[in-house]
Amino acid sequence: MIHTNPWPILYGNILRIGNLNSNVGIATLWTERDVVKSFFTPKEYCVIGNLYAAAGINHIIRNVFANPNIRYIVLWGADMSQSGHAFLKFMEKGIDSEYAFIDAKGQIEKEIPLAAINEFRKQVQVIDMRGRKTNDLVETVKKLKPTTAFAKKPRLFKPATSDVATFPSEQVGFRVESDKVAKTWLRILNLISRYGRVEKTRYASNNELKEILNLTAVIDHEDPEKEYFPHYLPFSQNELKAYYPEFMTSRRIPGTAYNYGARLRNLYGLNQIEEIKKLLKRRPFSKKMAAFTYDLKEDFKKLDTSDTPCLTQILGRVEDGKFILTAHFRSQDIFHGWPRNAFALRKLQKEICDYGGLPMGQLCLITHSAHMYADDWNLARQLVEENWWSEFKWLPPLYRYNDPRGNWIIEIDKKGIIEKSPFGLPSKATWVLKDNYSSNKVRSLLRNVRKSSRPSASNNNLLESEGKIIAKLYTIDMAKVLAQFEGRTAKEVYWQIADLDFMFRHDHTFSLGEELAKAELALRLGLEFEMDKPLDLSQMSKVKNQKYK
Repeated sequence: MIHTNPWPILYGNILRIGNLNSNVGIATLWTERDVVKSFFTPKEYCVIGNLYAAAGINHIIRNVFANPNIRYIVLWGADMSQSGHAFLKFMEKGIDSEYAFIDAKGQIEKEIPLAAINEFRKQVQVIDMRGRKTNDLVETVKKLKPTTAFAKKPRLFKPATSDVATFPSEQVGFRVESDKVAKTWLRILNLISRYGRVEKTRYASNNELKEILNLTAVIDHEDPEKEYFPHYLPFSQNELKAYYPEFMTSRRIPGTAYNYGARLRNLYGLNQIEEIKKLLKRRPFSKKMAAFTYDLKEDFKKLDTSDTPCLTQILGRVEDGKFILTAHFRSQDIFHGWPRNAFALRKLQKEICDYGGLPMGQLCLITHSAHMYADDWNLARQLVEENWWSEFKWLPPLYRYNDPRGNWIIEIDKKGIIEKSPFGLPSKATWVLKDNYSSNKVRSLLRNVRKSSRPSASNNNLLESEGKIIAKLYTIDMAKVLAQFEGRTAKEVYWQIADLDFMFRHDHTFSLGEELAKAELALRLGLEFEMDKPLDLSQMSKVKNQKYK
């Protein structure tokens, strides 16, 4: 027996198996495998299966070496992710020194020996039938000449390995944001690589994925007419352009389980996108701008036998004169699917905005199961390591991004004399607590904070402060004070701010903590304080009665 028993060694639960002695394998790309299976009798093929991503070429190679009877692989169906294109380029040009495909996105696992890769390219013929009619496919398969196996016995290779580490996390409810789709995607890869929990799946070679639940991703400045397209994205711009019609038209590719464009624009004859556009024009304040992809009559009948839409709905809303688009996904392949979906949704958002005469606001994608398959873990980690610091290099906080919740100004009051604040802002401002804290409750809280944060007499290396720290929250344009907190120590102030949940950006939170600590030191040592500037420790020699014990 030339093949392993059992065979296939990978994805046996989802591949369609025929005659194990046949020379023919059929890769249906994104077209449903059962549709293609219906064209043939079981004796006419060895195996039929999808090729959703270029990573799947590794699994084809492993399965072929486990059954060297396979000498032909026929590509047919909808090449929505250009995995078929990558396969053909691999067969034509091979791989580079890093095992990456030449002139295509993808790579071969380094656990597969180079000699075996070259042998596969020599012994197996990949036949391109993409875009051809069904009759052409059937006729081509029937005409393939039977031949002998290219080896006398099966061969197995070491499985691809990845060091899996999962950091503790909140488990449910993650958020990332950036100005561009690509940068947001890089942040998500980092998030899942670090915090994703390992779960079971039938779609990876080792049946594992890393998953976080309820991911919210926000993009605010992507131009859909001129996409920011760095080299590290897992597809080419031509591949992206080929994908756009899946959202932007109602065409239905024969044999595919669904198309988002067809579901959104021609579900039982209803064009939901056109209805959103008309409603936006009539009543821009409406909260009814929604479109849904699930076919409730059919999709629930085939939960165990076919694919159902990952995108479940889109919602539109106008705020501050801008149209904000939100998309909900039940499940998303973050490595391959998320960036394509995000680019296409941004383009759809622009189509709606152009019709309604409104500028684009933020694009928000909310994903219930945000996951990466095990086959992509190593590459995802490599992309993060190689590109993170060039995309997110540190910049001074004031010149990076505005915090949407406002800007903080820190001052110190030395016995009624307030140190100068930056920007020439007024130094006297008050704020009345409007939350669920009574004034007595706040005073009690602050007494406890002061008691716990005050240095003990036996270990007091710094003099007791006689003034107070003042933290003021301003609107983004710095025109109005929204809130004010006071305390004798940095801890007294930041506990109030943290307990009332005023902070949003991590970098802004760290920056605020730095300024509060400097303010406390200035009070204790009698130094001058100005926000965003270092303390002048040379002043200490001029301050009377200030000394270390």
